[in-house]
Amino acid sequence: MTLEAITVCRSESGTLLRFDGETWSETTPKEAKKRFCAAMVPAELIRSHTFKVPIGTSEEKLSTTVEITMFEEGGLDLNEEYAIAYIRHPLDFESSWLVEAFAVESAKLHERFDALAKRTGHIDLLSVPYLAYEALYRYERADAAATELFLYLGESASYAVLCKEGRYIAHRTLPSLLSLATRAGVTVEVVEETLKTRGLEAERFGPDERLLLTTIQEEFEGIVRRIGQAVSHKRGIFGFGGVDTVLLDFGGAEIPGLWELLDGYGFEESRKGVVSCCPKLPAESQHEGVEALYLLAAFKKEVEAPNLTIFEKPTPFLRTHTGLFLSAVAAALLAVAGYGLYLAAELGEQQREAERLQREYDTARKSFERLGSQLKQEKAERDVLQKEVKRKNLELMAYDEAADAMMLIEDSKRRRRQMMRDVDTALAEYRLSATSLEQNGSKRMRVDILTGYSDRDRIAKFMKRLAEKGYSSVGTDAIRLDKDVYRSSVEIVR
Repeated sequence: MTLEAITVCRSESGTLLRFDGETWSETTPKEAKKRFCAAMVPAELIRSHTFKVPIGTSEEKLSTTVEITMFEEGGLDLNEEYAIAYIRHPLDFESSWLVEAFAVESAKLHERFDALAKRTGHIDLLSVPYLAYEALYRYERADAAATELFLYLGESASYAVLCKEGRYIAHRTLPSLLSLATRAGVTVEVVEETLKTRGLEAERFGPDERLLLTTIQEEFEGIVRRIGQAVSHKRGIFGFGGVDTVLLDFGGAEIPGLWELLDGYGFEESRKGVVSCCPKLPAESQHEGVEALYLLAAFKKEVEAPNLTIFEKPTPFLRTHTGLFLSAVAAALLAVAGYGLYLAAELGEQQREAERLQREYDTARKSFERLGSQLKQEKAERDVLQKEVKRKNLELMAYDEAADAMMLIEDSKRRRRQMMRDVDTALAEYRLSATSLEQNGSKRMRVDILTGYSDRDRIAKFMKRLAEKGYSSVGTDAIRLDKDVYRSSVEIVR
């Protein structure tokens, strides 16, 4: 496949790479400036938020709605500047779009990309890494007819991404390898090597490695549980039956025991494999290859790429108003130059008139710019004051309630954690598999359980154990037999 090359800016290493769709090589700033320059914003810098808007909302109104919603509901700081972009998903059974907005602080973009932008003169696209897997479908390197789950594990950020019919539909952030290493008291390199060679299988660990084994197993059980809950939630929104394929994006390696853990959470019928993007790149570079391929697809207008860049290429002088005006004057001078001395006086007068008009134009433009800047500043100050007044009023209202609510919140958190521990302990005691756990507040939880024919009595034992722990109600609907597997939805009430 022959594709036009782009420049990929690697912020973590400060390198500039020429990428042609199959391989990359380091390039010089001089060469980089001639090409489309793009980079991925690190996932840990991005804030995201989803909400619905009516179908048919104009782009102008949608853009304004996104910005307002991100500050009011997305947790953005009114005192900071942000780059904001969004995508929208059509919903099959609603007259709405599901909008997913992304925001990153401008100061963090400057900190991360200023050095690269100075070398290239511009960065045309700063994109969102969750969408990168769409490139696999555009270049026929994944099954566009399937619903697929990508699981990326990285040093500073990890996340799961769902794609349906070749389009990104959702993501879920997960604990990074760095957080896992910190909890286990080892280095990231030790965690990576351990996951690739021994994974989650207890028999591969020595007796002095119990802390590392326990930490890894607990973290991955939490990761798989979060993924299962996210898939269950998105299934109802986007209308898919199940996950056809699970693909691990971890330096081209598998993790021993991970597929078995996923099977216990409802993924036993999903195909499993490892992400492979560019055959000519080494296995450990396949994730970076996926991102580079996506940036190339964005350049070719083959994907819809939300753009968070603040490093656009400056407008050429001749395309500005002043440049166009001066070009017109120059063209007029050249056109009349051939008339000779007879028109010299008239030409001089016209030139002086043009200069006078230019001076007047420059004076008026500066005046308008100054007034516009003052108006913009005053409007911004007014908006800040209004938002600050609103925030202070909300704080005053909240102070009266905060003291009484604090103890209730802490007690509710404790009860939620205790209920989750009781349920996990009972599931483990009777070796039951749960496809989903839905917790409503601190008093109610619903657990969907699968078990084989010979072990169906374990559901009753599971319920009895929770009743013995003091829960006021432990009930279930009819235990259903489905393809030699018993399914039951157990509701627990404190």
